[in-house]
Amino acid sequence: MQTDAPFWDSLVFDGIDDVDVQVVTAAFGTVEVVARGRATGAACPGCDRFSDRVHDRYQRRLQDLPLADQGFVIRLTVRRFICGSADCSRRTFAESFSRLAAPYARFTTRLNHALEQVGLALAGRAGARLAAYLGFGAGRMILLRRVMALPDPRLSTPRVLGVDDFAIRRGQTYSTVLTSVEDHRVVDVLRTREAGPLAAWLTCHPGVEIICRDRAGAYAEGARRGAPDALQVADRFHLWQGLGRAVETCVAAHRDCLHGPSPGGALPEAMSAESRRPRDDSEPLGRRAERKKAAHALVHEMLTQGHSRRAIARHLGWGLNTVLRYANAARWQDTMRENRPRSSRLDPYKPYLERRFAEGCTNITRLHGELLADNAPVTYQMVRAHIATLRTAPAGAPPRPPTVRQVTGWITQVKGMV
Repeated sequence: MQTDAPFWDSLVFDGIDDVDVQVVTAAFGTVEVVARGRATGAACPGCDRFSDRVHDRYQRRLQDLPLADQGFVIRLTVRRFICGSADCSRRTFAESFSRLAAPYARFTTRLNHALEQVGLALAGRAGARLAAYLGFGAGRMILLRRVMALPDPRLSTPRVLGVDDFAIRRGQTYSTVLTSVEDHRVVDVLRTREAGPLAAWLTCHPGVEIICRDRAGAYAEGARRGAPDALQVADRFHLWQGLGRAVETCVAAHRDCLHGPSPGGALPEAMSAESRRPRDDSEPLGRRAERKKAAHALVHEMLTQGHSRRAIARHLGWGLNTVLRYANAARWQDTMRENRPRSSRLDPYKPYLERRFAEGCTNITRLHGELLADNAPVTYQMVRAHIATLRTAPAGAPPRPPTVRQVTGWITQVKGMV
């Protein structure tokens, strides 16, 4: 279907005076506009000399914003002109339609702007789903490329500057991040956490009145050199972090005091004795134990009636291995997984580990290395788990003293402290 070209000229190219619409067709859910340049010639971008000598023509296919739930495509005929200046390095040049589309672009400028807004709001996959719903037909990588092509926003120098380090690779590579404390935005990132780059940045960006930094000496020196009139303060996080480190250092200096007997030592012992008390058969069982007890009784009752194990499995609809597990268990407690002893590759070497542990060797890495030297097929985790069982305190033993980190937490975690 073809329509009136002047109507589409005013609708599609409103405000673009250098394009004429020739033919408009609509078919298969797509509106296609065939257009060409209106001017008789163009100025050479190399020497700015006007030329109307046409060298050849080619066609650009530009995707535009959808129209009434239909795709919209512009087929633009572009002329290539001959530059007649002998001093110009260009021999030919193409006419430019900068208001319609960028050079070599396949989307129009207004469609690109819409994709930029969708990409900024929703980024990749979510933006691609919205673009498909709106009829843009853009994938997630197209949206991401549009966002990455945008120029970085020009930010003003903040009045309150936050300076802190962050790890690009923890323990090896660190950088410095500069933020605006008042509006919570990242201003810049410095490649190192030394004083020189920070001082140079402050010198190039005057106007910082307050520098909120951590307690690193390099940052203090850089702030003093780059902004000598700025007030240096510490934020709440670094104050709390410094307090925690000071308390931990003080507790570590009195580590020997933690090994004394605690006044409430009888309570953990009583609790551990209660937890080690064996279960009485008269106590109520859990749901899982009741099901296993009933299934064990049912299987053994059918066995006494003369049914085979396969017949029992077919009759109950159970797997044969399940029936065999209940049939081979003398008591229903033996069907509980935690009550069945499990073999391990470490079993032949457990006496050796127990003897070495009794001798005072508690280094798991060393014990594991001794077993590997003996070609034992064991892993580090196996040795660690067994040594953990050997470290369990016997009944009546005093409770383990608290660690430095635990005492530090008790002191700093005071209710009502901000």
